[in-house]
Amino acid sequence: MFYSILGKEKCEDSEKISIFTDFNLNVCISYMNNLVKGYDLQKLYENIPKESETTKYRRKITSDMQNEAVFKAFDRYAKQVARAVSYEKKSIYSNLIYQKQKWHLDSLLIYIQAVEQLLDDLKRQSSCSDAMEELVSYLCEVTKSEAFVKGKELAQNLHQSMEETKMIFSLQRNKVVWEDKSEGEFFAERMAKAFAVNKKPGQAMNVNKETELTLLEKNLAERQIKRQNWDGMLETLLQIQMDEKLVQLAEDVQYYLGFFLLVRDMKGRGYSFCMPEETDKLEVKQGYDLALALRSEKEVIANDCNLQRDERFFVITGANGGGKTTYARMIGQILYFAKMGLLVPCEKAGVPNYTTILSHFSNDESEMSGKGKLVEELTRLKPMMQEKWSGSFVILNELFTTAATWDAGIMGQKVLDYFMSHDCYGIYVTHIQSLAKERDGLVSLVAELADDHHTRSFKITRKPASEAEYEDSLITKYNMTENQMKAVIGHED
Repeated sequence: MFYSILGKEKCEDSEKISIFTDFNLNVCISYMNNLVKGYDLQKLYENIPKESETTKYRRKITSDMQNEAVFKAFDRYAKQVARAVSYEKKSIYSNLIYQKQKWHLDSLLIYIQAVEQLLDDLKRQSSCSDAMEELVSYLCEVTKSEAFVKGKELAQNLHQSMEETKMIFSLQRNKVVWEDKSEGEFFAERMAKAFAVNKKPGQAMNVNKETELTLLEKNLAERQIKRQNWDGMLETLLQIQMDEKLVQLAEDVQYYLGFFLLVRDMKGRGYSFCMPEETDKLEVKQGYDLALALRSEKEVIANDCNLQRDERFFVITGANGGGKTTYARMIGQILYFAKMGLLVPCEKAGVPNYTTILSHFSNDESEMSGKGKLVEELTRLKPMMQEKWSGSFVILNELFTTAATWDAGIMGQKVLDYFMSHDCYGIYVTHIQSLAKERDGLVSLVAELADDHHTRSFKITRKPASEAEYEDSLITKYNMTENQMKAVIGHED
């Protein structure tokens, strides 16, 4: 049975969590909002599935959407239903009964055409997922329902009858005289001829573009409706409404449409996306920070990730500006989009079904609260370390930078011990080398430098943390090598 193209899990208002700012996901969502003008995708993307079945369902729909014909079918459907909904709103707020009924008639006609077109488009596809087949079955059920069949017949008959109706009247002194004839050149036709600019032969012209009836039009419409016995049909039609699930479908499908428009833009720039496999270890090939790529004209450096079955945490150290935080964001984005049932920004990915994604990135001191940076960090960490997050993936970035190195090392070790002992996985980005000391379940990663020991390569690799490499970077940066120092003080061997 079809519930929603987003799955059976209800989309509810969720508490905003830190990953959206920490991973710069808001940049990605804002980009998609600009592509699907008229829709706000924030709520859809802030609602992270709690059930693995929802993720699996969305992956099936995502796979279907990679078919260009399916994408275009839903894009067309969404635009048509949006137009139908806008007409229905005009109907609701109109004070004139006949105007209200006409808006509703037009709305229903567009909706009927959209539903039938979508059903026809999806039936043409040689293969679709069982998730998409559920929607096709529901569309068949709706189009065969008594309300739909009756509404379609009434709406089409009324529309055709109204299209064929022409009224002739003349002004005689202070009277409007109705002429009961159907021949001759009509006023609208004469106006079209007189004022047509670059018009094709036979092209209709809307002489009066106002959306509300004038008093004259209202009286003429009322007389014609009664004369043609349309009033009963219009009243009956007013009781037939669009299917709520199919109206909601036009909004919910923007979740996929916006994402694939983003994917299309990024693929055009040479970036890769893939459907992640559900595995028992985290593997990423050539992953990149999508938010950074969206904002940067330069090519973003890609990295790999391989967290083996018996490994729990990566501790990343290295020179400042070497890509440590970007790497953490890249992994966070991949885990997020994988959980949302979408493609992920990399060439290939295997992602375990982590229960939750948690993050804590360092912020500046809060002027609003008046608290120092360390107090802010501890306040944010407290709820994360009071609940059980077994099976979660935790990304921690540069904690306790304002504390003394010794104190920061002790606190950082306690944070690591807590999450590792509670069956969590994760990444800890830090400037404290001692935290990267390898032990069971913990792996050291380093932001590498180029051969000149100064230039950042932005490559993150498995290797023991090295104070020397970071120190070499500073020595080279500030021209303090042995030979340079000797030259400065005038001593040369």
